[in-house]
Amino acid sequence: MTNREIAVVLDRIADILQVKGEDYYKIRAYRAAAHSVYRLDEDIKVLYKANRISDIPGVGKAIKAKIEELLEKGSCEYLDKLLQEVPPGVLEMLRIPGIGHKTVKTIYEETGIDNLDDLLKAAQLKQIRVLPGMGGKTEYNIKKGIEILRSSGGKVTRGLALPLAEELRDCLLESAAVEQASIVGSIRRGKSLVSDIDILAASDDSEKVYSIISAYPGIREIQQANGDNIKGKLNYGIDFEVIIVKPHEYYPSMVWTTGSKAHREVLFNNRKAEEFKGLESESEVYNKLGYEYIVPEMRENKGELEAAKNKQLPRLIAEKDIQGDLHMHSEWSDGAHSIRQMAEAAKKRAYSYIAITDHSKSLPISGGLNEERLAEQGKEIEALNASVKDVHIFKGIEVDILKDGSLDFSDEILEQLDIVVASIHSNFKLDREKQTERISRAIKNPHVDIIGHLSGRLLNRRNGYELDVDRILELAARNKTVLEINSHPDRLDIDEDTARKAREYGIKIAINSDAHQADDLKLMKYGVVNARRAWLESEDIINSWNKESIIDFFKKS
Repeated sequence: MTNREIAVVLDRIADILQVKGEDYYKIRAYRAAAHSVYRLDEDIKVLYKANRISDIPGVGKAIKAKIEELLEKGSCEYLDKLLQEVPPGVLEMLRIPGIGHKTVKTIYEETGIDNLDDLLKAAQLKQIRVLPGMGGKTEYNIKKGIEILRSSGGKVTRGLALPLAEELRDCLLESAAVEQASIVGSIRRGKSLVSDIDILAASDDSEKVYSIISAYPGIREIQQANGDNIKGKLNYGIDFEVIIVKPHEYYPSMVWTTGSKAHREVLFNNRKAEEFKGLESESEVYNKLGYEYIVPEMRENKGELEAAKNKQLPRLIAEKDIQGDLHMHSEWSDGAHSIRQMAEAAKKRAYSYIAITDHSKSLPISGGLNEERLAEQGKEIEALNASVKDVHIFKGIEVDILKDGSLDFSDEILEQLDIVVASIHSNFKLDREKQTERISRAIKNPHVDIIGHLSGRLLNRRNGYELDVDRILELAARNKTVLEINSHPDRLDIDEDTARKAREYGIKIAINSDAHQADDLKLMKYGVVNARRAWLESEDIINSWNKESIIDFFKKS
């Protein structure tokens, strides 16, 4: 089993335990272990052979035994037992945006419903609103959520698809029969949700490419194979397509297969990619058509072709421009690593600063800090700043925005901190006016520097809150409040459209990892791609600035 497959099993165990209403700490342990395994850079089988499974953050004795069982047998007796108590169809109900474990638990225990079809039928017949703790709004959310789920067309996050695409591409590149191979399509353009994985391969031996794909262990099935095209499904049921072209057709084909369709249609304007055979880069293709080279993230026919024609393309932010990370967690709340370990990981990325922004006290489920623990943490950060070289650690907090828009800490506490990120973690279903006013009140607080994950969306799981975005952007601009692009590939919040609009208002953006362990710092790449899709430049991104500029911007000393 792969790292991802084991992580999925551990997450599934946690879901079942939560539906059953089991001990919170037990559930949290499985979630933390799943997260750690998923983010491993090393193949977990290598750790197993070296008897180092216990080295994985969050993996204790009981979970270690289950991981070893999965690696040895490909199955887990504990999971099989749990699935006899809570059927897989009940877990499928958890995929409905906005429906949580508590709601699913009540529905299953009260009605025995264990699949989406029966759940939808019950909601349509108004049989859900009579259950304990339910109502008409829950019923509506179920119907709307199932509609969203079924209209998503099987799309998955880029965070899931990209590593799978990279593995398939790398497998092809190992063969001498494949001269070049690239990920193309919506993944290359950086879309947050993608429907399939597209790989372009340059080869004179399509039969050899087919044999490589046939033997690839991540293939679930091959549905179509002809001279220049192989289609099928990878693990997790994700569709894939390998497009095979002759080496001299490679670069025009890269432009063509990267898309988007709207961009391609205007760019080529009835001219075929075959006219451009033999060109040795994508830049040459664009130049031949009278345009400057356009990066993949901008190829959506949203003004980039006109800008390229007039040599007015922006100089987009790049990952190498990032100098620090202003939202991350440590073991003081729900993180897996110490502050020192997070700082050392930042140093390896050549960052010059980080902000430790653990959760505040109203989030006990995440080990939120009260005033006393926050003060203790501040002393530790001061000591580390005296001993850790090359990386400055800002004292911060991710303070909860409460239901009425007030904050989880007093102004007297917040003014002592260097960076205050204010975020919503509860009461997601307030109406548009109340939710907008709630965030607006937080923006008006002079001690709030950054609004974290503004919309609260979780891709494929939860829609964003109902908000008057223009009103919020106007207020953020007036108060010089920074908005965050949360880089976690399940969030990417704010989205590219809101980020581009924020730039028009003059609002600055922080691209943050929201890291909960050292390895999560690498998630920054997803946020940077989101910013590039929003046409953002270095001057728009505050954590591309040096430490002194950050301090000056927030007027903190």
